[in-house]
Amino acid sequence: MLEIAEPPLDAVVVNSFDKMRSYYGDDQDIICSSIDGKTPSESISAPQSKQCAVCPQNAWGSRITPNGKRARACAEYATLRLLTLDEPSYALLRVPSTSLKLFREYRKSLSSRGYTLKSVVTRVSVRPTENYDLLNFKVVRFLKDVELNSIISLSKTVRPQFEKTDGYIH
Repeated sequence: MLEIAEPPLDAVVVNSFDKMRSYYGDDQDIICSSIDGKTPSESISAPQSKQCAVCPQNAWGSRITPNGKRARACAEYATLRLLTLDEPSYALLRVPSTSLKLFREYRKSLSSRGYTLKSVVTRVSVRPTENYDLLNFKVVRFLKDVELNSIISLSKTVRPQFEKTDGYIH
């Protein structure tokens, strides 16, 4: 069963789609999006540019935050496909641009020790800051070989159908 995950939670990150982008209109509807962070998705009816790198919505200062800071109107984010272990089910978690650096550092830390996101149980928690919440990522435990093999085989055989979602917006 597909769920939209809400932290705190402990799960195995089965897949991560790291360079996604979305540009929202005033009514909070998605106007333009990209799965790879390079070109707009084909299903978008109003692409803002042919390439994300030169898009005016991807330029610093194309949006001003409520506290007066410059930002990009087109937000970068990651989507994680999670497998919860208590009651094996898949969930999606959107990692907003404010937490991307923490997620990438976590993944790099695991990689530098010879591990992947699939080989550990990750705790995703929320740390409030003055203006927004940050997602934190921490190793709960390393998976045993039996668990790892079953998760790998399960992730190859079960392909859940994901529903479209606007995601988690800051």
